[in-house]
Amino acid sequence: MSFYTALTGLKGAQTDISTTSNNIANVGSNGFKKSRAEFGDIYGSTPLQAKTVGGGTLTKSITQQFSQGNISTSSNSLDMAISGQGFFALQSGGIAAQTVYTRNGAFNVDDSGFIVDSNGQFLLGYPVDNAGVVSDKTLAGANKLKLDSSYGDPAATTSVSMGVNLPAGEPVIASNVIFDATDPDTYSATAAVTIFDNAGNPKSATVFYIKTQNPTTETPTHKYDTKLFVDGAAITPTLTRAVDPQAFATNPVFDAEGFPTGSLFIDKFGNKTTTPQDPAYILAGKGYKLYKEDQLGAPVDSTPATLKGVSVPDFLSMDKTVTIVTDPLKFKATMEYQALQGVTSPVPGTFWGKDFLLVNIDNSGPVSIDIPPGTYSGTQLAQAVEIAVREAFGDNKKVQLTPAVDNTFSIDLKQTAGDGLSSGLSTGPITVDLQGASLVATAAEAVAGLEMDTFLSHAQVKMTEAMNTYIQGANPADPDGVNAANVDSLGVDGRMFKKLVGGSTVPLTDIPTGNDIITITHKEGHTGATLTSTDRYIAYSNPTTGAKNNRPEVKAYDLQATMDKSNVNRYGVSAAGVPFISVPKANFSTTPETVRFMQFPTGGATTALTTFFGTEDIAVSSVIEDPNQAAN
Repeated sequence: MSFYTALTGLKGAQTDISTTSNNIANVGSNGFKKSRAEFGDIYGSTPLQAKTVGGGTLTKSITQQFSQGNISTSSNSLDMAISGQGFFALQSGGIAAQTVYTRNGAFNVDDSGFIVDSNGQFLLGYPVDNAGVVSDKTLAGANKLKLDSSYGDPAATTSVSMGVNLPAGEPVIASNVIFDATDPDTYSATAAVTIFDNAGNPKSATVFYIKTQNPTTETPTHKYDTKLFVDGAAITPTLTRAVDPQAFATNPVFDAEGFPTGSLFIDKFGNKTTTPQDPAYILAGKGYKLYKEDQLGAPVDSTPATLKGVSVPDFLSMDKTVTIVTDPLKFKATMEYQALQGVTSPVPGTFWGKDFLLVNIDNSGPVSIDIPPGTYSGTQLAQAVEIAVREAFGDNKKVQLTPAVDNTFSIDLKQTAGDGLSSGLSTGPITVDLQGASLVATAAEAVAGLEMDTFLSHAQVKMTEAMNTYIQGANPADPDGVNAANVDSLGVDGRMFKKLVGGSTVPLTDIPTGNDIITITHKEGHTGATLTSTDRYIAYSNPTTGAKNNRPEVKAYDLQATMDKSNVNRYGVSAAGVPFISVPKANFSTTPETVRFMQFPTGGATTALTTFFGTEDIAVSSVIEDPNQAAN
């Protein structure tokens, strides 16, 4: 019995040595927890035997020790260790996706970019929002950690926040002192910071602070100007001093408006200039100072803009669109017109683009905003309004030309001869004076300056007048005359440009309805000094019912023919069984592309034909001679 008791001791010692050997063997294993062998006595006693000799030792358990191990560095950037309590949570692959735990922080990246352990199990992590704050701290909300390839790309420094203490006792640097980064007497203090370019290379950025003002009773603050240098190169700021120090040092005086000599201003193109405005391009008051040193106080909030107009959000919900029109002939189809007429159930969706909005910015007074015609979604309409507001309040809205400098320009049409040389008009270039009167603006208005849209219209009219004068001659008593020499030199036939002048205007609230034909005499061609007259016909149609309600159409036609009205039902079938419409041969083409029916324009008018055939264009299949009516 004693032999077996001693044998249990040897077995226990063997188990303890094996456990220690296993601990020593795994001393280099990541996340390994050492084990300890625990033993107990073997008692051979029974309830009836109170005192017996022990039966030896017994290995009760091999327990792992969860005490903190040593943490060491490695060359793998994904190797991690937990200091203190806790485990890494891993998710196994496959359908089961079981969650397991480990202290082994040796991780790497698989082919898909996921962080995994040596067994291919995915490391889990809590999700974070855009601000880097953990948004879900539950195991169910944990995600597989993945490294995107873009994470490692270098990013350039875009902004720098600096907190500095500037010396209050430093003297003010005079405005005529020229800054020099190598001369400490030209600045008050410096501060440096490291930034990075888009390739990840470090750069040294140095900020120089130049004291410009001590505290006063009106502005009880110190004021500093700044200069920024990156690796020795100066960075041009958005705002610069409004005084050229060299010019002021040469002539330290102030002008009548209180600006120092050499004051800098911004022109309409964003360039610095020494004059308040450029009279060749900008009206008085359109040029603005960048800023002066005494204007570096606290910023003042702008007064919010106010918008007034017909409410359109109700018509833009659920991916709907609205239609903007500016054609006066279509005004009756708009919501604004229906509102003026007090229509109880207006047809929605169409708005008047002229004066679409009234915008008041910084109490500048209401400015009318026009929107170009078209169909807009909510986003597109907002973009169109933004563009229109920017154009309405831009500093370059008006154009002013300097007399005898840039108020005229010339037009010369070149023609290449067979010898490779080119020649212009035989009588010289055509001169256009943009400061003369036109249908768009008076001469005084053209000299004072015109808004851009008005200026472009005015320039087009003046070009038309100059070209027509060149062709017709300058005799206003003979508007149909022709300057044959200039016409042959220009190589044109008749007037280059046409204009139509009506006898009266029609108010937007009184647009004519129905159908009508307007005859226009077209002057073209010439025989000597006489223009050839050709009649053209403008068909006007404004239906008051149907899908095109109050949406007039205007089309031009070459010929007008009056139908045989002796029998209004003549549009039946001939004896040969061929449907026909009978019109005089003399007023009709034998090969027309389309025809259009109009009601009789004068007394006793009837709409039988337009009711039967409609007022749209009808394609012509064939034309035959009327067997029942000669010359038709």
